[in-house]
Amino acid sequence: MSKFDPSKLNARTTRRSSGPRPERLFLVVDHYETPEGGFHYAVGHRADQPDEQVRVRLNTVAERVADLAARGGKAPSEDAVKAQYVTGENTRDSLQDKAKADIRLIAFDDARRVGENDGVAEYRAHWPKTISTQPEAELLTGKGHIRLRDAIEHTNGRAKAQAYIELITGSTMASAENVDQLLHESLTIKDAQGRARDPLMILRVHHDGKVVGAPRLYPSMEATKIFDQALGEEREVGRRVDAAKSVENLLAATPGRGEFQDAQLDTVRAIVSALKGLDEPKFNSTDEAMFNKARNMYWGVREGALQVEVVSAEKIDFGADTRKTYLKDKDRPHLAAYTLKEPKDETSVREVPAYTDTVVGILRHEDGEPYAVYASPQALWPKAYKLADLHLPSSQPAAEAEANAQADATASAPGDAPEIPAMAGDDDDYDPSY
Repeated sequence: MSKFDPSKLNARTTRRSSGPRPERLFLVVDHYETPEGGFHYAVGHRADQPDEQVRVRLNTVAERVADLAARGGKAPSEDAVKAQYVTGENTRDSLQDKAKADIRLIAFDDARRVGENDGVAEYRAHWPKTISTQPEAELLTGKGHIRLRDAIEHTNGRAKAQAYIELITGSTMASAENVDQLLHESLTIKDAQGRARDPLMILRVHHDGKVVGAPRLYPSMEATKIFDQALGEEREVGRRVDAAKSVENLLAATPGRGEFQDAQLDTVRAIVSALKGLDEPKFNSTDEAMFNKARNMYWGVREGALQVEVVSAEKIDFGADTRKTYLKDKDRPHLAAYTLKEPKDETSVREVPAYTDTVVGILRHEDGEPYAVYASPQALWPKAYKLADLHLPSSQPAAEAEANAQADATASAPGDAPEIPAMAGDDDDYDPSY
């Protein structure tokens, strides 16, 4: 009788529990409990689960030492943790400090559930991070990418520093019937409350279950004169136009600002024209390879071999002060997670933007446009994905999804599909100039 058991090849091993599982907990504070003779608590509800009431206190020094020891390796001394919490140069805020400042939004790092009291879940946490000191601050959540890049000097001049969040707001499979609506919804420069927003649209193109391209479309810009307070004279600036004008410019083949943008616009125009059943459009790019790629996309969509997903997103800049802090901290693990590194050749790598569940704390300008005062992965140890690999639940109706699935199967039958280029590099699905 064989001693080999094939069923054990994929069996999951069970690790010994080292206590409550840590997480990053985002709390909307209702009130604080600060008794003289016991632990202080922040009491409220989880930002991602409004119906879940929680109470959170801060770790003791001994609890922190035990938590770190349970992870393996050499445990820190109690004096080292005590210096971090109460005696060092950059100490931990107390919950009494938060209560005095009337802080209403807190991110608790390394929070661990320890029990329940009268139906309210209780946690202890390593560190309380104030999301905003302003009571009007809001929290936004979704799949997002945090872009942090220092200013770069190059042969053509100087590229500005970048510090913003790209937050995905929706995803729908496109068709001839809904493409016009999706274009206008994705590119609208005002939200449902009439507040300004900075939108963008990404077209994820699918073939045989894989994303083979992801060109982007931003609102068109038109020149407007403003009075510059520093120069003491008028100067021209670009301002976003409404969605209808942006779509009109796209279909009219209005040239972009340069070769890269022309290539992006050509590809988007080809895809949209094919979805709408229009003739092959005009292409502005002078690069023959990009022309062939855009034209191939047109015929792939027109003949049903390619499926198109419209991904709506919003660009949210960091506020001026927060921008400096996040650029300084860009290499910290929770922010570095938003950049993946892939081999480019034998001697170099390229940086690839990554997306994960993200929480953004915002305030608003006078016109209602948001700016970020906080941003972080939702998970303590996030798993981030390239845009091509990111799973986005589609908002398409079930019947339409089933029909598209059947169309996918038919389109991918041998001999039916046109030649499709390999997955484009990140220069195609991410524009570093924005």
